[in-house]
Parts: sequence; structure tokens; C-alpha cells
Amino acid sequence: MTALVRLYRPADLAGRLICWRLESDYSHATIELDGMIYSATVPHIVGVGPADPDFGMPPRTGHAFTVRLSDDEAAKALAYCKSMLGTSYDVLAMAGWAFRIQSMQRPGHVYCFELVYDALAAAGIFSTSKRLVTGEQLLNDLYLAGRVENMALGRLDAMRLQDRAKHQKPAISIPAPKVKS
Repeated sequence: MTALVRLYRPADLAGRLICWRLESDYSHATIELDGMIYSATVPHIVGVGPADPDFGMPPRTGHAFTVRLSDDEAAKALAYCKSMLGTSYDVLAMAGWAFRIQSMQRPGHVYCFELVYDALAAAGIFSTSKRLVTGEQLLNDLYLAGRVENMALGRLDAMRLQDRAKHQKPAISIPAPKVKS
């Protein structure tokens, strides 16, 4: 089984501000499992079909990465995503990003990159999860885990990814979420 991790380019001023603050090329991330896209979006976490215009590629732009999962890993990632549906978006985390203060995050609430990282950590792809994580850091960790099936980036973009991830403020490791599959 596979998951599809989408990293989105900014589509508006808010997205460009997010990229500027995160020092990132990506303003948003989603994970698709079993035909549903899971997204941490203001005001809450949603699950939508792949043709949804707010999350589909196209009309949005960015990169989509196929991530290899066993059936058990996929079930755990899916259980985590379903458990988060309806949870409010962690707006305070954005303030935490501005000042690098992890304590501003609300337990049990995530923003987009954290939702994807948590789902993959719950599946066992990563031994821990991360907070204050960027799209480049998420993608770099996926490549290091050897789980990305497609190289959706050209050579120059891949080099830029590694350079960006090296120069971004480090994410904060936390225990992986526990879920029942």
C-alpha cells in the first residue's frame, strides 16, 4: 500500500507569508490514504476526496510523493488521520513558529506538516514525531527513511531541498502518537 504526501506551493499572500516565515518553498502539506486527503487547515482537520479543488493537484501546484507503506503501517496512519478529523487547527503553533516557542502549541492539535509527520510516525515510519517541522524537513526525513517511491523532484530541486532543510531551524522531536488500528 502507499500514501501520497503532497507538498504545496503557495497560492496566495497567506501562503507566501507562511513560506517566508518557515524559510520554506512549501506552504502546506496533506496526506492521502485510502482515497481520502487529510489536511490540517483552518479552522479544523478535514478529510476530502482527491478531486477537491482546495487540495487536488491541479488546480493547486507543488509536488506529490508516493510513500511505501505495509498494510499494517497504512492502517495505523489511516487510524491516526481519522482520529484527528474535526480537531481544530493549531493556530497558536503559528505564533510558536514566529517566536520558536513550543509551549505555545496546544497538545492534541497540529498544523499541516505536523499532521502528516504524526501520521507517518504513528505508522512506524519515523521513531518519533516532530513539532515546528517544515515541508523540506518532512521530505528529507522520508528520503532518509527510504520510503519515497518516486523522485518527484528534479536534480536541482533535490539539491535545493537538502540545502533548505540544513539551514532551517531544527524541528523538535516528540514521542510518536499512539493509535489503535
